[in-house]
Amino acid sequence: MHNTVTLFESHQTITIGILVDSDIRQNEVNGLKHALGDHAVKGNHSFIYKVKDAGGDRTKLPGLAAEIIAEKPDIAVAGGGIEADALHAASASTRTPVIFMSCASSVDRGIVAGMASSENNLTGIDTNDTQLTAKRLWFIRKMLPDARKVFCFHVPSIAPSVNSLAVAKKAASKLGLEVATAEVETEADIRRATAALSKSNVDVILLLPAAPVHGAMGTIIFPKALAERIPIFGYGEDSMKKGAFATYSGSRYAIGQQTARLVHKIVNGIAPRDIPVETPEKLELVINRDLVDKLGLKLSKRVWRMADKIVDIQF
Repeated sequence: MHNTVTLFESHQTITIGILVDSDIRQNEVNGLKHALGDHAVKGNHSFIYKVKDAGGDRTKLPGLAAEIIAEKPDIAVAGGGIEADALHAASASTRTPVIFMSCASSVDRGIVAGMASSENNLTGIDTNDTQLTAKRLWFIRKMLPDARKVFCFHVPSIAPSVNSLAVAKKAASKLGLEVATAEVETEADIRRATAALSKSNVDVILLLPAAPVHGAMGTIIFPKALAERIPIFGYGEDSMKKGAFATYSGSRYAIGQQTARLVHKIVNGIAPRDIPVETPEKLELVINRDLVDKLGLKLSKRVWRMADKIVDIQF
């Protein structure tokens, strides 16, 4: 064990440097701040947040991560996986504790040695989005029984996208589904792939975890999908706000709240390597009833009963 003595005295102000790719991480950040705010109200500690936002340009993340570590915060927090990659590299020669939120494939991407112990200065919440890909396809099969052709945007440079695609192909073969893909890295790639989408060649779009694709959902992918009446199955409530008709995942806001507990552990002197990587405490199937109607989908009563939450987000 590598437990340390208590690092922070009661009522001490704690500085948290937060790295986000864009506003797609806002739910996690809000959940974290809200939960830590409750902690502060109890009189234990106060928190100062210094947020650095790449504005959707992931090439800026390494530099911003280096800035955060150079400023020597008490704790650094990564909004998601690509931010965790950057902070992992930037903090490698330091003792700065790093906590990641909404990170998929944390072991496979090499930022932690294992779920039980990172064996380094990182810990956090692994969304388990890679393995949940199979369950999302199962839901697609139940919700859209006539669907056969599933389309995925695939980002080869992002490990969770690669791993999720492998899971999708394996699961699809057992469910009688076909998976077609387009390799994308840039916004221009996404625009070209989206322009080629048609109801004649795609029955449903399954989003794989990749920040560039998620960032293009609302402005590029969804308008075309809606025009073609192609439903999108997403992950996280933010993808639903950008046009997914259904999602299955842990709430990103709740993940932020869950992250706050890891902050408390570090504040109380536990080293990140001695804090196991966690997964979301609750998974939810959420369906947007308004979009189901707009797309003309006919969901069975059984499907509606399966939903943990039904929302009406209008577009």
